[in-house]
Amino acid sequence: MRPVTRAAALALFAAGLPGACQMSEDPIPAVLADDDEATLTVLKSVLSDAVGRAGIRLGAGDPTAVSTVSVLPRRPVAPNDRSPAMPELFDLVLRGDTCYAVHRETGAAHELQGISCVPAATR
Repeated sequence: MRPVTRAAALALFAAGLPGACQMSEDPIPAVLADDDEATLTVLKSVLSDAVGRAGIRLGAGDPTAVSTVSVLPRRPVAPNDRSPAMPELFDLVLRGDTCYAVHRETGAAHELQGISCVPAATR
């Protein structure tokens, strides 16, 4: 019975190795490599899914210069022309060669597939 236990333990250990390697990479603050229309369309699409709303508006700031992107809240409707809603903030990070938008409150990471990022320190 002991060899089966060792084999099972070895299998579990080996199965966990690839994930352990990926998780050991520290995220690096990043910025978008380009701000062309196609890149911003993908960014808005991913962030739209992340906040669960269609037709989002990004806040002020240049995502090729600053690693924080904000998604503005919905516009208030009359008669309430003011709203206490706050923007949702996402931090752009690199893990390896992959760029992510990480929700600042929840920590949920959303892959920016097809988008090139560079370390923020290089800009």
